[in-house]
Amino acid sequence: MSAVRERAPAISSRSRRQTVPDAARPRSATSACARSDAAPTARASGSATRWRGLAGARARDLPRAVLARGEKGSKRRARGTRLPAVPRGLAVLFALSACTGASAPAREAGDAPARRIVSQTILSDEVLWALGPAAQARVVGVSALADDPRYSGVAGVWPPETPRRALTSEGLLALDPDLAIIASFTSPEVRELLSSHGVRLLEFTRFTGFADYRAHVRRLAAVVEDPPAGERLLEDLDARLARLAARRPAAPLSAISWGDGHAAAAGTSFDDIAEAAGLSNLAKEKGLEGHVPVALELMVSWDPPVIVTGCPAAEPDDPACPAAEAAIAALPGVGATAAARSGRIIAVPGRALASTGEGMARAAEILQDRLLAERP
Repeated sequence: MSAVRERAPAISSRSRRQTVPDAARPRSATSACARSDAAPTARASGSATRWRGLAGARARDLPRAVLARGEKGSKRRARGTRLPAVPRGLAVLFALSACTGASAPAREAGDAPARRIVSQTILSDEVLWALGPAAQARVVGVSALADDPRYSGVAGVWPPETPRRALTSEGLLALDPDLAIIASFTSPEVRELLSSHGVRLLEFTRFTGFADYRAHVRRLAAVVEDPPAGERLLEDLDARLARLAARRPAAPLSAISWGDGHAAAAGTSFDDIAEAAGLSNLAKEKGLEGHVPVALELMVSWDPPVIVTGCPAAEPDDPACPAAEAAIAALPGVGATAAARSGRIIAVPGRALASTGEGMARAAEILQDRLLAERP
């Protein structure tokens, strides 16, 4: 969740021309991957499910964005069977899992050392805490979603005296920061006001997997003047990925991350999660890129061996996760897929599946543990 992920990945759509049903064509999507300056709202095309807010939270209670902006592709919507309503929050959790990004930004003024930092992305909330006490001492405020266990890996961790702030100029300026960590789609007005008051901006713009996470960790470690702490975090990540690699099956199963008529294809954080878990991304195999509409009928026709979806929970043993799996299994035609027949509809907590940080490794571990548990 992870961060909510947080920062805003602008998804560059370079979908190859192909003969694909309209339901599988890339569209302009707000793939909440890193933004924390606008409340998530969406309408599922072809579905009875319309959601506003996260798992029942009211939009006005949330920052203006949980994570990031989505792909700049064609604006076609998924077409097909009207889907039964799924539990509230699953749609946004799925969207969070499809993080993609624009080209990596060059080093900028925001990367210089800072003493009073306001974090406005879940990713930076998580990384600044993980960097240790010296980094934490420089933080004067974290994002409004820092304590939401559905999306944040540091829920309840930052001390109560550390202010939680939505991305409003007045609230941020009151903290007297010298650096604000923002997302790509922070409004121009907020940017201008912060800059005009001497607040430097460090902007996250890309969230396509582990490589981007490494870059983010190193930027933040430089800002708090502790590069060795950043390298220690990455060494831990490398150790976890090595353990996952050692357990990968010789013949990976194909998996689709699907929910509410959308799938995560090539160039998304799920693509890296699937590879780390020892799975092959089915939507990528079909030649798709980014976070794309895939109608229920089309997904069923692909007969996926594994279906991955999100659940609004902190851990996979939460009842919300089996409920999410049952909701997918109950959709028309899904029961006939290889995934349903083999018990491989797997719900992963949103803060892992939607993460743009360390949670990606956790999502891969959850998937791999579940699949390995099937073996005799």
